[in-house]
Amino acid sequence: MIVRKQLYFSCLAASIGLASPFALAQQKHSHAHEHGKGNLEITLDKNRIVSRFISPLQALIGFERLPKTKSENDAITALNQRLQNPAALFSVNAEAECKPAILENKIVRDAANKHADLHYQVEFNCTKPAALKQMTILLLKDTKHLKEVRVEFVGPSGQKSSTATAKSSTVMLN
Repeated sequence: MIVRKQLYFSCLAASIGLASPFALAQQKHSHAHEHGKGNLEITLDKNRIVSRFISPLQALIGFERLPKTKSENDAITALNQRLQNPAALFSVNAEAECKPAILENKIVRDAANKHADLHYQVEFNCTKPAALKQMTILLLKDTKHLKEVRVEFVGPSGQKSSTATAKSSTVMLN
């Protein structure tokens, strides 16, 4: 009888979208929390590009637990300063005349404060969207722990995926 009730509750919870805190914590990091790697989702719609970047904090500053030293606090401060200028992290070809705006900039930590991810979302509004051809992931050039970014792109021409590295940090958008 107890097993049947547990099974019933599990099915009920799944059917209405409830999950245990443990399952939610795993879902938060189910995007393949891999050190040295990030994920970038790019959506192009009319004159607007929305880019959502998720990366383990380790890939950006070398650690992801809470900072313990002055140099670790300085690394967090430096990252925060860099994140205030999205055009220094991601750039699109100048002919499209795009202006970036930050939509999301937060660090998401697990319950034990052992793992943390940066969730960073930028919107580019372009006055000449037909000229939009590419996005360069500048983070790959000046972040020594970030080795690759998996890119998913959705736009009028369809969907595609690729992997960007420091040697090949430009993603074609057409």
